[in-house]
Amino acid sequence: MRYKNALSNVHNCISANSRGSVLLLAVLALMVVFTLGTGLLAVATSNYVMDQAEHDYQAAFYAAEAGLRYKIEVMRAEMDRLYLEGSYINASAFFNTFWERIKNDEILNLGTVNDKSVSAVATVNKGTLGDDFCEYKIHSEGRVGRIRRTLEGIVRMKYVSRTSTPLSDLFSYAIFADGKVEMSGSSQVYGNAGTNTTVHKGFYLSGHPIIHGDVVIGHNGDIRQVIHIPWGSMDNFIKGESRVNDSLVKFPVIEPMGNISFPDVKGKPSLEVQGVDVINHNGGGQFSKVVATASGKLNLNLGDGDRLYTDEFKVNGAGKANVYMSGDAEIYARKLILDGSGELIFHVDGDKRVYLETLDLTGASSGNIISVEGEGRLLLFIEKELKRGGSANINLNGNPSKLIVFFNGDKVDFSGGGGSPCFTGGLYAPRATVSLSGSATVKGSIVASTISMEGGASVYFEEVVDEDDPLFGEQNQRIGPESFVIISYGEK
Repeated sequence: MRYKNALSNVHNCISANSRGSVLLLAVLALMVVFTLGTGLLAVATSNYVMDQAEHDYQAAFYAAEAGLRYKIEVMRAEMDRLYLEGSYINASAFFNTFWERIKNDEILNLGTVNDKSVSAVATVNKGTLGDDFCEYKIHSEGRVGRIRRTLEGIVRMKYVSRTSTPLSDLFSYAIFADGKVEMSGSSQVYGNAGTNTTVHKGFYLSGHPIIHGDVVIGHNGDIRQVIHIPWGSMDNFIKGESRVNDSLVKFPVIEPMGNISFPDVKGKPSLEVQGVDVINHNGGGQFSKVVATASGKLNLNLGDGDRLYTDEFKVNGAGKANVYMSGDAEIYARKLILDGSGELIFHVDGDKRVYLETLDLTGASSGNIISVEGEGRLLLFIEKELKRGGSANINLNGNPSKLIVFFNGDKVDFSGGGGSPCFTGGLYAPRATVSLSGSATVKGSIVASTISMEGGASVYFEEVVDEDDPLFGEQNQRIGPESFVIISYGEK
C-alpha cells in the first residue's frame, strides 16, 4: 500500500513539472519569434530606407546629367543661331556675343521623386581663350531633397570666319543699304530696314515716312546718332524696334558681275518679226539684233547647251516675245530695249541666266513689260545701265522669288512719273544708289549701296531667297561638328 502511494506521489510530481516546462517553452518560443520578427522588420525598414536613398541618389545624378546636357545643347543652338544671323569681324567679337547669350544659369524643375522635388542648376564659366577657339566649363548640380550630385563638362568651340553674308540674309530685309538711307514725303516701307552705316544722320527720316518694321543700324553704331528725325517722336516713324546689328554685314561678290564677256556679233544676220507675223526659232545662235515689232510675235526656244548672242534685243510697239529656257540655256545681249506696249515673257524651268550691258525701259508705256513664268527663277545680270521711266511694270503680278536682278552699275531710278510702276522681285545692286519716287512700288527686297525714297514710293517686303532654296549653291555657313567638341564629361 505504501508502495502504491509512493508511486502516485511521484507521478503527480512529474505531471506538475511537465506542465510548467511546456508553458516555459511556449513563452520562450514566442520571445524568439517576436525577436526574429522585430529584427526582420528592422532589416526590411532599413533596406527600404536604403533603397529610397539609393533611388534619390541616382535621381540626383540623372538630374545633374539632364542639366549638363541641356546647357550643352543651349550652347550648340546659340552657336548655330549666331552663324545664321550674320558674320563677325573676328573671333573676339563672336565669342563676346556668344558669352552674353549663354552666361546665365539654367534652372530646370524636373518634377518630384518620392514626394521630393527634383531640380538641376547648370552654370557656365569661360576657360582658355585662344586665337580662334574658346573653352567653357559647365557645372551642373542635381538636387533631390537634401541629396546633391554634381557633374562637370568642358566644351571647346572653334571660330570659323565667314567672308560674306548669304544673300538669303540680305534679302530678309525690305531694304538694306551698305551706306545711307533717306526717306521723305509719305514714302513707306512694309518690313524691316537695315544699314551698315554708323555715321551721324546715316538713317534720315523727314516729312511723314513710315517704316512698318524694325530699323537695324551698323555694328557698334549709336541709334541716337545714326537715326535722325527732324521732328516728332521716333514711334511715329518706326513701328517696330530700333536696334544695332550684332555684326558687320558683308556684301557677297556675285560671279560674274563685273566680268561678263559679250562676243562681237557685228555683221551677223538679224532675227526679226513684224506686222502680224509669228516666228518660231529653236536653238541659240549669233545675231546682230533680235526684234519683235508692231504686232509681231517671236517665240524663242532655247534648250540645254543653247546660247543666244546679240547686240540688241528689242520688243516695241505691240510686239511680243516669248523666251522658253530649259537646261543651262543662256542669253547674252548688250542692250535689251522695250518700247511702247511691247511685252517680254520668260518661261523658265530652273535658275536661268540672262546677261545684259543695258536694260532700257525708258520708252515703255503702262503694262507688264517683263514677266516670268514657270517653276524656275530668272537671274538677270546687268553690267552698266538700268534705265526705266513711265509706268512700265516688271513682273507685275508675279512671284518676287522668280526674278532677281544683279546690277553692277552705280544708279537705279525707280521713278513714278505720271503712273504707278511696280517692280516685283529682288534687286541686288551693291555699288548703286537706288532712288524711288512718285508712286513707284517695289514688292520684294532691295539691297544697295545707298537708298533714297520720296513722295509716295513704297516697298513691300516679300521673300526673295530663302536658305532652303539658295542661289548658286550658296548655303548659310555653320561651324561643323569638329568646331563644337566636348572635351570632358563626368561626375565631379
